[in-house]
Amino acid sequence: MAALLISGIVLAAQTVEDPEALFQRIKARTAEHLAQLPNYTCHETIDRMLRFRTTFQHVDTVELEVAFVGQHELYAPPGENTFEESSIEKLVHGGTIGNGAMGSPIDLIFSRNTAEFKYAGTCKKDGHKTFRYDLKVPLERGDFRVRHNGAVGMAGYEGSVWVDADTLDLVRVDFKVNRIPAYLRVHLIEESLHYRKLTIGNSEFNLPDRSSMSATDDMGTYSLNVIKLDRCREFGADSTVKYGPPSQGTADRERDH
Repeated sequence: MAALLISGIVLAAQTVEDPEALFQRIKARTAEHLAQLPNYTCHETIDRMLRFRTTFQHVDTVELEVAFVGQHELYAPPGENTFEESSIEKLVHGGTIGNGAMGSPIDLIFSRNTAEFKYAGTCKKDGHKTFRYDLKVPLERGDFRVRHNGAVGMAGYEGSVWVDADTLDLVRVDFKVNRIPAYLRVHLIEESLHYRKLTIGNSEFNLPDRSSMSATDDMGTYSLNVIKLDRCREFGADSTVKYGPPSQGTADRERDH
């Protein structure tokens, strides 16, 4: 217990004096975790809700199998074990839908060095003492692809990352996509990912188990997806990946509205 307390004091002091050095440790910790993470699959449940002006209603519940393989998220219909390298909207037609529930967005942001990060202090978040870093990805470097009524475009975004002050594990990631080309007629998209320890195989990994995504268009329609991951297991011999022809931008984050 004393060793943990001393470690926490040293880290807190370092963030005041050198937040950039701490951030490099966070990136290294995230890269180490990603390198140790096995390919795995989870059952994904998406409750989709819609509000127009003052009326709020539950639209439907979408269920999918989602796999994290080779740092990419692949999808299959519920109960199936064959995953295809295709976008999620090929399985879910209509309504608001998106990828990234397994945390691949922040992995891409760290590895590509496309975002500008700024230390924002310490705080309590989701029951953890955390360090917070705010991030910004300009439109010209954005990897967030938005589809709306047949139109497609790239968007810039900003957000915040909270990491546990003792372990440097991710606790929460929030994104606000607010630099969207006007022709897409979408005003704002927001996402939030909540992390906790999940058991996969014989080991525990720090992964998002729930998230949410909301979008507001120029007609004032507000859509909300509440996403839950469960039944996670290692990608085994009973699961396969069906590879199709390569498509442009397969690593981009996509949101269809």
